[in-house]
Amino acid sequence: MLDHLRCAVPAGYGDSRQPPTIYLVPEELRNLDHNPRGQHKPIAVCLGWTIYDNPPLGTWRLEKYKWSCARQLISRHSRFLEPARTPVLLGRCFRSMKRLVPRIRASYSEETLMTLGNDDDHPEVPDDVVAEMVLKDGCFILHRLLKYARRAKMEADGGSDQFDDDEDWTQVYGRCFVWQFVMRDLLLLENQIPFFVIQELFQQLRNDDESEELLVTGSLRLFRSLRPQMLHRSPITCDDVHHLLHLLYLSIGLPHTDRQQYEHSRRRRSDELPSELPQWIPCAKELEEAGVRLRKRRNATSFLEIKFARGVLEIPQLELNDSSESLFRNLIAFEQTYPDTPRDVSTYGVFMNCLVTSPEDMRILDLHGILVNHLNNRKAAWRFFSDIVAQVHWSADNYLVGLMNAVNRYRDIRRHKWRAALARNYFSNPWVTMSVLAALILLTMAVLQTFFTVYAYFKPTNTK
Repeated sequence: MLDHLRCAVPAGYGDSRQPPTIYLVPEELRNLDHNPRGQHKPIAVCLGWTIYDNPPLGTWRLEKYKWSCARQLISRHSRFLEPARTPVLLGRCFRSMKRLVPRIRASYSEETLMTLGNDDDHPEVPDDVVAEMVLKDGCFILHRLLKYARRAKMEADGGSDQFDDDEDWTQVYGRCFVWQFVMRDLLLLENQIPFFVIQELFQQLRNDDESEELLVTGSLRLFRSLRPQMLHRSPITCDDVHHLLHLLYLSIGLPHTDRQQYEHSRRRRSDELPSELPQWIPCAKELEEAGVRLRKRRNATSFLEIKFARGVLEIPQLELNDSSESLFRNLIAFEQTYPDTPRDVSTYGVFMNCLVTSPEDMRILDLHGILVNHLNNRKAAWRFFSDIVAQVHWSADNYLVGLMNAVNRYRDIRRHKWRAALARNYFSNPWVTMSVLAALILLTMAVLQTFFTVYAYFKPTNTK
């Protein structure tokens, strides 16, 4: 009993140990009722500790190709010549990885490390094995980032990226869309390796004319087809990135100006009594009936930039495709496990879940160009947000709390409902409008005719 008490000391994350940045997805988010397709598990490639935790059968093929990526990175190096180049660079990379092993272990949560077991039957993974693991996985990721950085440069120069001088084509036989699956797998929370591993390998294998900015440029170009609409232009430095999923998270966050406005409004609300429950707004159909006009926001730099002013709710366009579910689930899982995040994606998901509660709500948002549905199962598209935010916790003090309060205050004013009902019933289309105007003209003429008839009776014309 005394031993249990001594072991109950919380882990310190001060100077002695960095806080972990890679976690297991919480059990409540794995709920198969809301996550039947298992959007947190890799399909094509396993990275980091995932390779030891029952890897899917379809991932074995790329394990050998990871070493091919390491060979290609070494062969492009201009500082050494064969036959000394390969053993020198490979040994140097391995030694650098071995020096990083304590930081690598500290980057994973205790639950993640415990999946391998730490008892007599499952001893801790040796440092050499960990170093080899991250060397192989890091070279695989670095190879892809440098490839897409070259593509981005060619596109910026007006060239074509049709032909690539690498061996990726060898993996498409028997699985033509393997690289699309790889893009998805690189953004799974449990399938990450620390970004400083990729930085260190880049420093060991880079040529003299290459800078670390290529890693960010290549990442954003690689995930361009998966990334939700738009990307703000705030610079991302490699030292601020924990892993690839975190890099994508930084790229889709609110711009600095919007974050400042939220913090300012938050300070103004600090004197108010906080709500015990998160804010809520009605669905899209009810909002329109209450006089709130829905509109696609143009020139937004992030899909999170929702605005409400003068009865108009402006929401940036978001395209939903078959990769959206996995992306949103893992972004939300990252927010739910890593404390130093504003949880804006979770807030956005819950907000959209309030708006879309039926196929009619989905039709309204699609009609306004706010949600563009490219999902294969179009009938179930309206349940997209309700599925991904099931069991998600979100704070009452979020970046949309002021907006939701403003929407609810506007909705409670009766004249807005009356005006909306008038517009809906009598001015919904040109033919109804013309009929109403014609009826008003006839009514006006009838009133005038009655007036002049009565006026002539009481005020007859003097004929003298």
